[in-house]
Amino acid sequence: MGVMSRRFGLVAALAAGLATVPAWAQQAAAPVKGGTLTIGVESDFEGFDPIKAGVYSNSTVTAASLFYETLMRLDDKGNLIPALALSMNANEDGTIWIAKLRPGVKFHDGTPFTAQAVADHFNRLLDPANRYAGRVYLAIEKVEVQDELTAVFKMRGPNAALAKVLAQPGVATLIISVKALNEKGADYNRNPVGTGPFVFKEWRAADRLIAERNPNYWDKDKPYLDRVIVRPLPDSDARYASLAKGDVQVIWEDRAENIVKAKKDRNLNVQTWIGSGALVVPLNTVKEPLNDKRVRQAIAMGLNRKANAEVLSQGLRPVFDDPYGPSSGIVCKDNGALPYDPERAKKLLADYGKPVQLTMTITATPRGREGGQVFQADMKKIGIDVIIKPVDQTQLVKETIARDFQISGWRIIDYPDVDTQMFANFFSKSPINFSGYNNPEADRLLMVGRTNLDEKVRFQAYCDLVKILNDDVVWLWTGSNIDFAIMRKNVHNIPALRGGAIQAESAWLSK
Repeated sequence: MGVMSRRFGLVAALAAGLATVPAWAQQAAAPVKGGTLTIGVESDFEGFDPIKAGVYSNSTVTAASLFYETLMRLDDKGNLIPALALSMNANEDGTIWIAKLRPGVKFHDGTPFTAQAVADHFNRLLDPANRYAGRVYLAIEKVEVQDELTAVFKMRGPNAALAKVLAQPGVATLIISVKALNEKGADYNRNPVGTGPFVFKEWRAADRLIAERNPNYWDKDKPYLDRVIVRPLPDSDARYASLAKGDVQVIWEDRAENIVKAKKDRNLNVQTWIGSGALVVPLNTVKEPLNDKRVRQAIAMGLNRKANAEVLSQGLRPVFDDPYGPSSGIVCKDNGALPYDPERAKKLLADYGKPVQLTMTITATPRGREGGQVFQADMKKIGIDVIIKPVDQTQLVKETIARDFQISGWRIIDYPDVDTQMFANFFSKSPINFSGYNNPEADRLLMVGRTNLDEKVRFQAYCDLVKILNDDVVWLWTGSNIDFAIMRKNVHNIPALRGGAIQAESAWLSK
C-alpha cells in the first residue's frame, strides 16, 4: 500500500522518553472515595449546547465529560469498551450501525436514557435547519429507533469507523438531554443535563465550574470523587504555579519549560499521550496573496519547521510531515513534503512579483507569541512582512472558522480514526474547511478514506491525499500532537488524554 516504517524508530523513542507511566498505573491500593479534585485548563468554556458552542476546545471537553457521556469508550490501548451502549455493530457493508443501549440509565433530571434520546441528540445535530457546522464530523444520515434500547445509525455510505469515532469525547459525541434543552431553552447552554458521573452545580464565567457526584450514576462504584472543580487559567505559568502550590491538583500543559520542570519535581507526575493530529498553521487559500500557490509554497520552504519545533518545544514535540501521527497506523513512504529551502522560496516570491504582507492570528499566550515570533522571523528572511495579531483563544477559534484570517495558529486534536478531521478540514463542501480549499482529487480521496472498508485502500488514499496537501500548501505541520497533563502525586486514575481532555470519571485522591 505504499507505506513503510519511516517513523517507527522515532515513535519508539518518543514512547520510551515521553509516555511516562501514570502514577495510578503503579498503585496497588484500592481507590479511595471522597474529596475534591481541581483541574486547571487553558481557557473558559464555550457552553454545553453543542450547537451554540460550535466547537469544544479540550478545556470544554474536560468540563463536558463530567456531565455527558459517549455511547462507547476507548481504553488506553484504543480498544472499544461499553459505556452508554453495551455494543455497536455494523452490517456487512458498513452502511448501518446498531447500538444496543445499557438498561437502567437515567439523565440527571430522572428521565430514562433511551434510543429515542440518542436519536434526538444526533438528529438535532444533523438537521440542516440547525446550522450545526460540526455535523461534517459525522458520516451519519439519520438515527432511528428500533426499540427502547436499540438505536439504528443509517450512514451516508459505507463507514468502517463509526463506533470508534463516537467513542471519542467531543462536541458531537457527548450525548446531551434534548428534552431538558427544550425545557430550559437558551438557559441550557449554561445548565447542562446528561447521564454522566457528575451533576452540574455552578459556573462562574472565567473563574470556575463546579460539579458534584451523581448519586444515581449507572456505574454504582463510581465516581470516587465528591466534587470536581474546573478552573480556566489561561496563563500557563500561573497555571503551573497553582499546581505547585496545591491550589489545583491537575493541569493540562503545553509549555515545554513547565513540562521539563515538572519531570524533575518529586511532588508531580507527568502524563503523556501521543495522538494523531498535529500543531498546524492553516493558510486561507482564498484570500490574497495566499490564493497564489507560489506564495504558499514560498512560505512552506521559508519556514524552518523542524528546527523551530526543537527550540520551542525543547524536543518534546518533533515535527512530522503529515497529521496522522503514530496512533493512526498510517505511515506514508512519500508524503511530498516541501524541503526547507529559503533561496528557492525567494525565487518563488520574485516570480510572484508583488510585495507580500501577511497577518498571523495567534493566541495571546506565551506559546502563541513565541510561535508567532519564530514564524515572523523566518518570513522576514525571505522577504515576507508578517504582522502578528494576538487574540484570546475563543476569539481565534471564531475568526478562523469564519475564515476571517490570513494565517492562524491551530491544532488538530487526535481522533481514533483520521477521517473525522481530514474530511472536516479539507473536503471542499465542508463548513469547517476554513482554508477554503477546493481540489476535486482531494475530495475523491477523502471519499475513499471515508467509505472504503479495506484498511489498506483507505491508508493509501490518505497517503496520496497528504502529498496533494503538501504540494498545495494548505496547512503547515509545525508540531506533533502530544498532550501533557501534570498532576500531584496523590491523583490517580486519569485515563489517556484523548483530544487533550482530562477525564475524572474514575479519578481518585489518596490521602
